[in-house]
Amino acid sequence: MRKVGTKKAMVNVPEKGLLALVASKLKDTVLFPEKLERAKKYIDKAKMKTT
Repeated sequence: MRKVGTKKAMVNVPEKGLLALVASKLKDTVLFPEKLERAKKYIDKAKMKTT
């Protein structure tokens, strides 16, 4: 399959700007759902022991 009329230009982006862009894209995204569930269970158990 050939794409017609698409050219990709390479640009120089400072590392700080690139990290800010990636961080904004990943904001409010759960990257490790298994670890999040494990942490929630741990906190719930800890709360039960202290009450």
